[in-house]
Amino acid sequence: MKSLLLTVLAFGLLSSSAFAQEEGLQKKQFTRVVGSGTKQQIGFYTSLHPDCTTRGNIDIRVTKQPEHGSTDTTTAINFPSYPKEHARFKCNEHKVKGMQVNYKSAEKYVGNDELELLVLFPNGFGWEVRYNIDVR
Repeated sequence: MKSLLLTVLAFGLLSSSAFAQEEGLQKKQFTRVVGSGTKQQIGFYTSLHPDCTTRGNIDIRVTKQPEHGSTDTTTAINFPSYPKEHARFKCNEHKVKGMQVNYKSAEKYVGNDELELLVLFPNGFGWEVRYNIDVR
């Protein structure tokens, strides 16, 4: 399951807490490409029951702010992205409540940036997430 998670997330698909149930706290790393000066979604986190209802609220804390831009988190409605083999794959057909993470670089900045988050799921699991941002 862990190797499947890394493959799915490497393609920039949406994150879901269903994968975080193997351990209490996991470390994740993602790379995103963002246009300079453009506010862009870089992540979406949700936690769903097998019937696709929301388990509860997700708490996202920015533990390291980006040096060349800003980030914000907001409640959002979006499609989850479970792999075909996952029990919650059918949930991909419906928008669900979750938390969205956005990034915007400083005007005219081009280069690398990074930020770190602590994502706490309602079922007692969490992720320490590092985003490497390639600003173009």
